[in-house]
Amino acid sequence: MEERERRLGRNEALFREVNERIERVSGALRTGTDTMTILCECGNPDCVEHIEVSLSEYERVRGESTHFFVRPGHAKPDVEEVIEHHDEYDVVRKNGGAAEIARELDPRDGED
Repeated sequence: MEERERRLGRNEALFREVNERIERVSGALRTGTDTMTILCECGNPDCVEHIEVSLSEYERVRGESTHFFVRPGHAKPDVEEVIEHHDEYDVVRKNGGAAEIARELDPRDGED
């Protein structure tokens, strides 16, 4: 696996872990809204863009270890493909080595 794929995979997994913590806090606080604001999960470590997403949509996408939320235009075609387009975000599926890293670092792996 190429070092760039590994680095991108680790960066994306870090953003996913942050979003998992946001989701847990949102659930604990239950502000009466069915949406949450997450960080873009692209591989750019300098990206600080936010995405507004419904809780149900977040859970649906997070059901697959290789799927991530990114802002439109943030996909990296050499390691992922856009599988859904939405107004505020795209859903991408990691390929190759990036997919292996995504599965390996999925914080939900092994949850029942």
